[in-house]
Amino acid sequence: MMEETPTQNIDKRIQMAVEAFQFLKNTTINERAEFMNAVADQIEVLGVELLEVTHAETSLPLARLIGEKARTTGQWRSYAKAVAAGIYTEARLDLAQPEKQKGDLRKYNVGIGPVVIFGASNFPFAFSTAGGDTASAIGAGCPVIIKAHPAHPKTSQIMADAITTVVKAFGWPEGVFSHITGTSYEIGAYLTQHKDIRAVAFTGSFHGGKALFDIANSRENPIPVFAEMGSINPVFAFQNLLETKAETLAKEYIASLTLGVGQFCTNPGVFISLKGKPLDRFITVLKEETQYVTPVNMLHKGILESFEKNRSSAIEQPDVEIIMSANTATEDSKVSASIIKTNAQTFLNNPVLSEEVFGPFGVVVACETKEELVKIAQELKGQLTITVAATHEDVRNNDTLINILKDKCGRLLFNGMPTGVEVVYAMQHGGPFPATTDSRFTSVGPDAVKRFVRPISFQNWPDEFLPEELKNDNPLQISRMVDGVMNSESLKLQTI
Repeated sequence: MMEETPTQNIDKRIQMAVEAFQFLKNTTINERAEFMNAVADQIEVLGVELLEVTHAETSLPLARLIGEKARTTGQWRSYAKAVAAGIYTEARLDLAQPEKQKGDLRKYNVGIGPVVIFGASNFPFAFSTAGGDTASAIGAGCPVIIKAHPAHPKTSQIMADAITTVVKAFGWPEGVFSHITGTSYEIGAYLTQHKDIRAVAFTGSFHGGKALFDIANSRENPIPVFAEMGSINPVFAFQNLLETKAETLAKEYIASLTLGVGQFCTNPGVFISLKGKPLDRFITVLKEETQYVTPVNMLHKGILESFEKNRSSAIEQPDVEIIMSANTATEDSKVSASIIKTNAQTFLNNPVLSEEVFGPFGVVVACETKEELVKIAQELKGQLTITVAATHEDVRNNDTLINILKDKCGRLLFNGMPTGVEVVYAMQHGGPFPATTDSRFTSVGPDAVKRFVRPISFQNWPDEFLPEELKNDNPLQISRMVDGVMNSESLKLQTI
């Protein structure tokens, strides 16, 4: 049972974060990077106890947890490297010139202040207490107040203790990182509406993310909420590819759909194609492959109940054909995959069928014409990912449709499946609403740091009082834009 953090303790933690922010503002990018690498080291030495505790709380297999732990330490280290490189300072220097009225202008990015982060249930390491959101915020120079996810309280506490250990070892203020527990909606609302919080990061349901977004925007001083709220991640399969690779594509699709019991935000929940023999072959193999999928426990009771409810609702809709309807939950709560089929008009006219069913559930949509494919693309809500299963000829023959799809997602795939998110600079894990609340940002990859910084410009300031990032001699040796040209050189200027 997760213990509720009292409101007065939350107020104290927020005040400590406010004070810690003043400290972090004066740390260099190198110092923050050193801290982040130390957190990675501390997590890395957490042994079998962490894995066993998390396995017991989430039912995730040990092999998956070992991989996720490695991803988590990798996030901290890769984000630290990016922070130390000065990428997110975006230093800009426009030097004084006789013809310039405003003289010397220098701009860079600073942290925005205390950040509240809500731990996610489906990635207890990589998207929870010590996940990428926490690493991003600290890298930006922002204190973090983490709201632990109630589905894995012991895991969250172990990870929180690891970060706190590093805070103490570095002699940094305690308020750099705080761990808040509780199951009530009121705690999340209280944190989000507190006047001293400057941003919120959330990964979870549309209902939860939208509620936080609305609270944040109703404040006297509105703040950004970076919420990832789910996606159906449609796959558009075109004829030339389907005619030659229907069987292979079916195997790839079911493997992706059921990976991690379908509990990935990039789970490909909808498959869209023209009707005909190639699609019929695809469905035949889909039926066969689904039977071989081993039933597995979902993360926790709440997700299981939501899956059963939403799955049943979709299956019960009119003009829906059941391709595979295995038991949603056996006596030991293990879940199997379910897939339904419908036509384009039903899919377009029934919003229930285009809502995310978080779990191993897929919808096959058979279209009569290319025009129906285009219509579905036009009506799609914002997505994290969209996959184009196609040959080069298919792409050339469907340029209008594909141009529409570019406006609907954060990541557009050419073949392959969307599950498996690489933690690299070019990854975009975010998309148009309602996939996320701000499609300009990503929550995966070093660019996630961008969410928690803001620019400040200094005009005509003496060099000795400028931040390290903007000084003439460039002591941090970062790349800067000086009078429109990128370089990392020192400036030989006479100081004021």
